[in-house]
Amino acid sequence: MKILIVGDVVGKTGLDRLKIELNEIINKENIDFCIVNGENSASGRGLRTQEYDKIMEYGADCITMGNHLYYRKEMAEVYDTLPRLLIPANITNLQGKGSMVIEKNNVKFGVINLIGAAEMGEIMQKNISSPFKEVENEIKKLESENVDYIFIDFHAEATAEKIAMGYFLDGRVTCVFGTHTHVQTADETILENGTAYITDVGMTGPKDSVIGLKKEIALRRFVNGEYLKYECSTNDAIFNGIIVEVDEKTNKSISISRINS
Repeated sequence: MKILIVGDVVGKTGLDRLKIELNEIINKENIDFCIVNGENSASGRGLRTQEYDKIMEYGADCITMGNHLYYRKEMAEVYDTLPRLLIPANITNLQGKGSMVIEKNNVKFGVINLIGAAEMGEIMQKNISSPFKEVENEIKKLESENVDYIFIDFHAEATAEKIAMGYFLDGRVTCVFGTHTHVQTADETILENGTAYITDVGMTGPKDSVIGLKKEIALRRFVNGEYLKYECSTNDAIFNGIIVEVDEKTNKSISISRINS
């Protein structure tokens, strides 16, 4: 059993690369299930219905989100209506699905979306509960539905918090993968009790950029302290993701490999 997880899709450039790559990888690698983080797909800030539709059309089985869900106020009442969209389960002021079960080819895949509590900014601090406490509730929900596998998208800034979550859930879930930083980490591993882990899956978006932002704008922000409107870079994109392979007899992860193309 192979599961493909794609790092934060950023802007039109990322969507265009996703369109080219996703179905090809799914077919070439015999992928059974695909999770895509889409929280930056609408010009780098959030997701709209049109981006949701495209990502699903390109081959995703579900889409996860993160802190940028706040940048599209018109979507606040729409998130919960999109059947395969997850928002972080520990967000306290928006309605949406924090976890879901998707049955495909007689296999039940459980997916949970969480957001970090450390270093995520003032808005997030006011509107989230503990991801460590909330994940317990969501796992119980999924287990009550007799899921075969559980995948956790932990959208967080602090590497320490992500690593702690990996150890916290080792042996209880199939995979804990980090999103948000847009920089793929090289620490993919199978933890002692069989959970696949990586600190950050990376980004599917413009390569010649500062994590998706036009580098000219980023430099003026950092060097001069200027406040400038966010503009996505539009150059050629990279594709970041991971493939997790699971033993169907034990339901334990047996390999995790990075895609960086």
